Parts: sequence; C-alpha cells; structure tokens
Amino acid sequence: MNFNHIVVQNILRDKSTYISYFLSSVFSILVFLMFSITAFHPMMSELDTTSTLGVTMVLASFFIYIFSIVFIIYSLFAFLKKKTKTLGTFMMVGASMKQIRKIVFRENMIIAGVAIITAIVCGLIIAPLFLMVAKKILRAEIFDMYVPIQAILITIVLFSLLFLIVTKLMTRMIKNEEIVQLLKADITQEKLIKPAPIKLILSIIVSVFLLFSMMKELNWVDPSGIISYIALFISLLLAIYFTVTQGMLLAIRLWQKHPSYFRKTNMLFVSNLKANGRSHAHIIYLLTVLLLGAFISTSVLYSSYYSVEEKTEGLYPYSFQYTSYPGNESEARKDIAFIEESLDRAGNYEAYYSGFKTDEDRRIAFMSVSNFNQLGQHKPITLNDNEYFVAAGQEGVSPDKESIHDYPFGNLEFTGIEKRNILTSQLQNVYYIVPDEVYETIEYPDYKIFAYELDDWTNKVHVAKTILSKITTEPDIRLMASKIELYEAEKFVKSIMFFIGFMLSLIFMSAAMSILYFYLQTSLEREREKFSGIRKVGYSIKELTSVVTKELATLIFIPFTIAAFILFATLLGMHNHISLVFYQLTAMGLGIFLLLFIISFFFIRRGYLNKLVN
Repeated sequence: MNFNHIVVQNILRDKSTYISYFLSSVFSILVFLMFSITAFHPMMSELDTTSTLGVTMVLASFFIYIFSIVFIIYSLFAFLKKKTKTLGTFMMVGASMKQIRKIVFRENMIIAGVAIITAIVCGLIIAPLFLMVAKKILRAEIFDMYVPIQAILITIVLFSLLFLIVTKLMTRMIKNEEIVQLLKADITQEKLIKPAPIKLILSIIVSVFLLFSMMKELNWVDPSGIISYIALFISLLLAIYFTVTQGMLLAIRLWQKHPSYFRKTNMLFVSNLKANGRSHAHIIYLLTVLLLGAFISTSVLYSSYYSVEEKTEGLYPYSFQYTSYPGNESEARKDIAFIEESLDRAGNYEAYYSGFKTDEDRRIAFMSVSNFNQLGQHKPITLNDNEYFVAAGQEGVSPDKESIHDYPFGNLEFTGIEKRNILTSQLQNVYYIVPDEVYETIEYPDYKIFAYELDDWTNKVHVAKTILSKITTEPDIRLMASKIELYEAEKFVKSIMFFIGFMLSLIFMSAAMSILYFYLQTSLEREREKFSGIRKVGYSIKELTSVVTKELATLIFIPFTIAAFILFATLLGMHNHISLVFYQLTAMGLGIFLLLFIISFFFIRRGYLNKLVN
C-alpha cells in the first residue's frame, strides 16, 4: 500500500468527517463563481469601474473572496479538530510529524480539487436559472446565459492558490504537543468564562463615544477617514463579544440561584451550559455577528431598493423639466411643441409654466409669488408687500433664509419655508419667493420653466427615450431633466446594490448555519459519551431530549435575538433619517429570517438527536 493509497482510503473510510468540510468549500467557491459570472457578464462591461457602483462591485467581489478565506480557514480548523484521533493513531503506529503533515496536505488538496470541480459544474448547471433571477432583479433587458470563461479561470486560480497557501500554513501549525493535548481533550474540562465587567463597560463606553462623535461630526473625527470607521467597527465587535460572554456568565449564575433551578431537567441543562459556556459563548458571538451582517445587508439594501421613487421625486419633482436660458425663445418654442406633442400621445399630463431670475455668480434665484403658485408640486401661498418665502434648491440642504438681505429689495420679512425642491435639484442654491411688484424690479437674467407631470410616469420610459433622444441639455441654451430617466438609472443602480446585498446576506446566513453545524459535529462524540453516562444515572431519553432542545434553542435563537435587538436599537437611534417604510420592510425581512430559523431549528434538532442518542 503506497502513501497516496493511504490518503484516499483515509478519506473514504471517514466520509462523514470530510463531507461537511467538502460541502462548505463547495459552497464558498460556488457563491464566488455565481457572483463572478454576474460581474463579468458582457452587459456589465459598460459599467464604469471608477464609479460608485463599479467600486461597489469590485469591493463586493473582494469581500466575498476574503470571507471565503476566513470561512475555509475556520472549516479547516474544525476539520483538523475532528481528525485529531485519526492523526493521533497515525502517530502511535510510528508515523512521523512530516508524514502526518503530508497526509493532511494531500487530503486537503484532493478535497480542494474535487470541491473546485464540483462547484464549477454545479455553477454551470444553475447559472442559467441564476442569471434569470439576476435579470429580474437588475431589470435588465439582455442578461442571457454566456460562456463564463473569465469567471471560471479566476475562480480556479484564486481558490487553488487559497487552498494551497491555507493548507500549507495550517499543516505547519500541527505539532506533536498539540496533537497529544487534543487527544486528551475528551477528558480535559473546558475553561470557564472569566468575569470581565471592566472590559465590558470600557468597550461599551468607547463604542458609544465613537458612535456619538461620528453622528455629531465632532472636530477630531474625519468624516471621510477610514480610521474612524475601523476603530468603531473593532470597538463594536469587542462590545458585542464581552456582552455575550459576560451575559452568559451572569445568566448562568442567576439561574443557579433561582428556585426553578431544581425543577425537572433545569439543573442538568444549566450545568451542561456552564461546562460548555466558553465554547457556547464563542459560537453565539460568531453567529450574532454573522446574522447582524445578514440583517444589515438585507434591510438597508432591500429598503433602499424600494425607496427609489421617493428619492427620485425629491431630486427631480417633475416628469420633464425644460429650462430655457435668456435669448432662447425661438428654439424653446420648437422644443416645447415637440415635447407636448409627444406627451399628447403618451396619455394624461399636467403642464406648468413658470420662471425665475437669478444672480448667476451666487446661483441665488428669485421667483414671483405668481410664478411659484403656477408650479404644481406644492401648496399655493400668498405674500404681503413686505414678506418673502424661501424654497429649497438642493435636495438634503437646508436653504439659506438670510441671503436675500444682501440685495436692495427693502426690509422684507421671512414668512415661511418649503424644504422640498420646487425644481430640479442643484439648478439653483435657493429660491426666494417675493411679491410680484418686487420681482418686476429685479434686473437679473430671466429663465423660463416648462414643467410636465405625466400620469403613471414610472411606466413611461419609452416616452422619456423619445423626448430625450431629440432634446438634450445644451450649456447656456437649455437644460433638460427627466425624473423618468433618473428613476431608471437609479433603479438599475439600486437593483445591483440589492443583488450584492442578497449575495452577502446569503453568505452570512449560510456561514452561520455552517459554523453551527461544524460546532455540533466536532462536539458530537464528546456529548454522546457524556449523555451515555448520564443515562446510566437514571435520566430518560425524553429528559435528555428536553435538555438538548433547550441547548440548541439557546445556540440558535439567542444570536438571532441579540442581532435583531442591535439592528432595531441602531435604527431607533437614526429615526430622524429613516421612514416608516424602512421599519416595515426591516420587520418583514426579520420575520422571514425568523421563519427560516424555526424551520432550520427543527431539522438540526432532529438530525442531532438521532446521532446523539442512537
């Protein structure tokens, strides 16, 4: 029997140990391949890689690959931990450390090669269906199947290097002393959680301070600097970690003092929880972080996907807005005739004719109250001879109420403000609405506005294409803006962002379930022996089932609860910037996740109990 035959036979004899590591590797590769097939689709070639969306796609690919590295390293750790007895057996029959490392290396490279091939084959099978879903999400007319040679080559190269480097480094970490210690792990008691109230309090104080500083934009914080965000991220991770570990320690101590501790199987459950408290706390922490990432990816990107219409109308209030510069009267008449002729064929619409005068150097506009009332996206107002009204010129920027006093219009008094854009965002910095008599005395250039609001405008893309194909913006002559065109562009961007969020959410959720699966698998043998001994004491299978059910519920639903609480606490802290629809969609997403978790809980419970008590 040669060396390679030993490696192959070792894999075949212990298939249950290798299958979980193999499947997790296949999943990581498959997710990256699917994302790459989308990212390298010919339709995406038109995407500017320097744009925000292009950078997001690149960062998402990088993030997925980095996550795959971490996930595969964790899977390999769990795999090696479960293979400890096998490695120890090789040592006892005379195998050297060099030979053991060679066995582990070759086993992992065989699994890696088969996993890469399996992932690519599965990817090519499901790619057409995946692209159909992507086509629906991205609202793309052409997003058909193609031969993803580039995506396959990148996947093969990156993951071959990943497995080669990770496996080489991991095998170097295997030492005689560690294997001996791990062989004794079944009889070695796990370390208990140490009280660390000071670390918990400090981590929370630092996190709150950093978060408050960034929200209030204090002087020492650089809003565009990445250091502040990294510091906040690390402090939050530490705060969550100490909250979970110290919370579990506190819960165990309180339960031990509670009268219910001696009822039914509670004493056994709490004692088992205490014995496994450290490892349980680490798993709960990992699952909490992963679920929080899944929740954030889903709620933020899913909600932004469904707020495009509202944000578009905030930037461009009208379906079409034609702004004519001074001296463009004859050309404007031809353009308006074409626009209205096209709109007549499209359906019902409302037309608004207005105008304003502007200080072009400061981009401060003045509009008569009559012209303001002719626009249809706000309530009409009335002004006395000594009053003025202020309207926003840029989305998200509070208009300046005092600059009008820099002009010789007399002692006008402020009477009100319209914070929504009355015309296309950034056309002017601010609009001062003044009485008609005052407006007539202003000698700045006069701009004409022709605005149109089309019924069911979100479904009138063809109308926008027809009009904008002939009438476009020309500097110093005319400005042409359409919220229909902006809506389609933003919808496409948000669709891709939603797609990225969906992929990240899928990764986080699957990683959480895989980590839980690995944890249960690596502790299965130890728990089986422990519960076998407990049954000899007199506990029934029904009672042991109750204990296991409580323990699994703790591992599954406590991370979900903590992650959901953190998410909603964050959203409540940002309630001034979040709409009710955002909360509703977030709650809906969490409800779907909860349903999936409940279903997963029953499947995991059934499979674990079958292996544990049989």
